[in-house]
Amino acid sequence: MEFLYFPEDKSEYIPGIISIIVIFILSMLIIWLLVRASKKQVKQLEDQGYSVNYEIKNSEKPLNIDEKPEKDEVEDTSGDRNGKKGS
Repeated sequence: MEFLYFPEDKSEYIPGIISIIVIFILSMLIIWLLVRASKKQVKQLEDQGYSVNYEIKNSEKPLNIDEKPEKDEVEDTSGDRNGKKGS
């Protein structure tokens, strides 16, 4: 098994450990910057009058894929794009 290399001198692990630590710190910095930018965008949306809701609403009636929509929810698509009914 020559493809596995475990050095006897453990000081050879130091560059790998340092690079892992640096990558971890940079990834945490990037996540922090993304969260900060996201909060800034939410604040801008709220200033423009949009409501931002983070809560997941539990509806009284759960979504069922097999269930057909009610009559008032169905759109009439029998006409063409100009609003004329098909003949």
